[in-house]
Amino acid sequence: MSKPNAFKQLQDFDFNNIEWDRMGVWPVPVKVLFCLIIIGGILTGGYFALIKPAQEGLQRIQAEETRLMRDYESKAFQVANLEAYQIQLTEMRQTFESVLRQLPNDTEIPDLLVDINRTAESSGLQVGQLSIGTPTNRELFTEQPLRLEATGGYHEIGTFVSGISALPRIVTLHNYSLQPTGAESSTETRLRLSIDVKTYQYRDAAGGRN
Repeated sequence: MSKPNAFKQLQDFDFNNIEWDRMGVWPVPVKVLFCLIIIGGILTGGYFALIKPAQEGLQRIQAEETRLMRDYESKAFQVANLEAYQIQLTEMRQTFESVLRQLPNDTEIPDLLVDINRTAESSGLQVGQLSIGTPTNRELFTEQPLRLEATGGYHEIGTFVSGISALPRIVTLHNYSLQPTGAESSTETRLRLSIDVKTYQYRDAAGGRN
């Protein structure tokens, strides 16, 4: 069968009025064409019904394998560094406990007032007022404000600030103002110092830490 005859047989075949019960007498080119169509349909159906779901399943398994491998590597790293983490945690706890020990509790506030007053006087300042303000609750701590008014020279004020930083309790200085008193010593002008002094209590400490 030559190619021109096969092509002519395909052209002459009435595809609009196919006699399925006479497939045995169809021209060979038509039979071959229908076989190719059937094979193509089987392959296409098999791909979408079997191969594609299997590929998608394989991709999911590969993605899960990648995730599990990352988890394994992360956990293996954590295990390998567990001892270092434990050391860091111990150091952090010790630092936290050290900071807590520097926060006064309610019963230690009067002693802190004495320390601040003593620091001011030993620095050469004349204390006019040292009063306790209203505490303010923050997220993790309670802020206890104090108000100090004193007079002295620049040198005495600098010595007082240095002495405050050396106290065993955490104390910070805020919102200071300096006004000349009009009086002068033999060496420098006398100044009136007004300053906010703040100390802090851990919230649990405010609730009763000993």
